[in-house]
Amino acid sequence: MEESMIVPLREDEDVKVMNLTVHVPRHLPVSVVESLEEGIEKAVQILARSNFFQDLVESADKVARLIVTQVRPAGCLLEDRIARMATVKEVFKEGDWLTAEDINKLQKNPPAKKSLPASDWKRRGRIFSVSYDGKTYYPRYQFDAMYQPLQVISEILKAYGECVDTWSIATWFHFPNGWIVKEMGNLAMPVAPKDALERSSDVIKAARNQKNTYVA
Repeated sequence: MEESMIVPLREDEDVKVMNLTVHVPRHLPVSVVESLEEGIEKAVQILARSNFFQDLVESADKVARLIVTQVRPAGCLLEDRIARMATVKEVFKEGDWLTAEDINKLQKNPPAKKSLPASDWKRRGRIFSVSYDGKTYYPRYQFDAMYQPLQVISEILKAYGECVDTWSIATWFHFPNGWIVKEMGNLAMPVAPKDALERSSDVIKAARNQKNTYVA
């Protein structure tokens, strides 16, 4: 689904006053739409003043780069990213992580290519990875004692659904989840999915009910 975003162009001696209607995906956060609105307005004004306006219009890459350079993140968007970074840092610090080379070395018969078998398992949806400080890491809880992927991981990933940023699912695995509980006396305490992988049906159900958000 898409909705229209009307970008009012400010009155200027070289720019005709007009409203520009842009269709944007309905799921975009308000902070992103506001940043795009301001960026598109500035970009169109720059284009209108350019002697090479026609060439720029015909070049989608140039227009796209121009808009991106004019976009400035709104305050709430910056706050969201700062919160995300804090959460990612916490999850990484508290986790047990393996590189593809680590996994390769831990195999009974390690493939000659260091990225295998981890890259193949990830491609087939059996495990997932995250990027941290420019490197790729795999959570240790995805593997059994022989460093083979747990069957339940692929089922969880399928239930969780596609996500652009795999830190979303990494944080979901890491923090206590209200859909997975353990009884402690008269209390029902939430459990992190990574600590309840033996309860496959409960964890898979929790994955289907996730909201795809970061929890700090």
